[in-house]
Amino acid sequence: MVRNKKNKFLKNKRIYQVDITDSKQMELFSRECQKVDVIISCIGSQTGGVAEAWRVEYQANKNLLNLALKHKIDQFILLSAICVQKPKLEFQYAKIAFENLLIGSSIDYTIIRATAFFKSLSGQIRNLKNGKKFIYFDSGESTSCKPISQRDLALYIVQCIGVDSSINKIFPIGGPGPAITPRQIGFLLFKLLKREPQFRSIPSKLFTFAEKSLAPLTLFSNKAKNTQQFIKIARYYAKESMLVFDYKTMRYDANLTPKFGEDTLENHYANLINANDMDDELGAHKLF
Repeated sequence: MVRNKKNKFLKNKRIYQVDITDSKQMELFSRECQKVDVIISCIGSQTGGVAEAWRVEYQANKNLLNLALKHKIDQFILLSAICVQKPKLEFQYAKIAFENLLIGSSIDYTIIRATAFFKSLSGQIRNLKNGKKFIYFDSGESTSCKPISQRDLALYIVQCIGVDSSINKIFPIGGPGPAITPRQIGFLLFKLLKREPQFRSIPSKLFTFAEKSLAPLTLFSNKAKNTQQFIKIARYYAKESMLVFDYKTMRYDANLTPKFGEDTLENHYANLINANDMDDELGAHKLF
């Protein structure tokens, strides 16, 4: 299943068009589709809104699990997210709910909790090329991550297929480099752009103020409820690292976060800066 029907790998393939969030459509699809050996689910909510989170992160994955059970597949591989370690957001609760459903099923599973993607850390490049400052929250040093490229993550996922040591396990995974903070990312981009570093710090407390201001409206408006959820998401990523959380020390630990792959964030940025069409390269993946 792919989002883009024009994908070059679909040449001479039979195409099924189905809404995987729709249980009835998925039931009809399960009758038509040929034997399935492994399901790899990389789906995720685009906005993180309350209703969408449960419709995609939970219900769509549940529909895929029902397909897996009906076809008695060998393995269900779920791409989750490392942020579910400390859930505070609706999409995180939805992810965890499906993780638990999958774990409780009769299907052999592999759950992969990935850290940040390169593309999600690339949203400011255009602004920097236009002479603007790099924006981070608070000191820019209180959070960090070990970002991973899509290619390396895809390789990690497929290497879990049919491997006994991957069955019925949960794996956190990051990229090959050391953990990097937002401020360090800024310095890296300015170096590649050959510009003097210029930064602007935004206090994360602004998100708390905005969220509390919206609270009365959420009782009457779904739009306000979703807006409040988006603010919560922004505050979460401004305050929390994308690393393994050590419950013994109650701190994020880069040393406990496994590394995988060869692609580096610096090479990704260099390629992106020189790309003819940056929007095409980033697609819908950039966050901030």
